[in-house]
Amino acid sequence: MGDLSRNFSRSEFACFCECGLSDPSLVLVEALQELRDIINQPIIVTAGLRCIEQNKRVGGRPNSQHLKGN
Repeated sequence: MGDLSRNFSRSEFACFCECGLSDPSLVLVEALQELRDIINQPIIVTAGLRCIEQNKRVGGRPNSQHLKGN
């Protein structure tokens, strides 16, 4: 199914600008997988990683956790 965990794929976390940034924190992925296993429901990632340029475009904070993959 996923390439990061049983239910999550790198592509779900990729920056929307298609710059290639797609490496979320493995701690985050593990926590999301654990939560999904508990609730037995899909979790949809609506905003994962952002590169600096994309973060500026969407008005993100300079220290946004999106920049760090958290």
